[in-house]
Amino acid sequence: MKKGLSQILSVLMAIVVLVSTMSMTVSTHYCGNILVDKTIMKPAQKCAMHDATSQHENEDKHNSCCDDEVKIIKGQDQLKLQSTDFELPQPIFVQALVYTFFVKPVLQTDTNPNSYEYPPPLYQGDFQALYQVYLI
Repeated sequence: MKKGLSQILSVLMAIVVLVSTMSMTVSTHYCGNILVDKTIMKPAQKCAMHDATSQHENEDKHNSCCDDEVKIIKGQDQLKLQSTDFELPQPIFVQALVYTFFVKPVLQTDTNPNSYEYPPPLYQGDFQALYQVYLI
């Protein structure tokens, strides 16, 4: 159980590092004020209006109603490896605590299989009625 959990956590940590260092581009295409296409990692599709205006090469690009936006999301360039010095104030106490709760003690008493318990004596009768001794 612990091994599987540690493997799952290590895979999740690797995915977090991969995603945080990855860069991507988000490109959008607007035709007027209407969003036509929004994509990640590739150019956005152009609308039919943009194709019609691109045929007229003499027109100024300022007069076209289409607009392309490209946002670049940069990831981390460098990973910082940090090491911390951690010392426990009383390592003997911690060792004793770990040994007490997590390690099975080796010094356990074993029962001797050669010792036999004798059965109790058989019940022979009511002694008070047999000897006629009653409590008053």
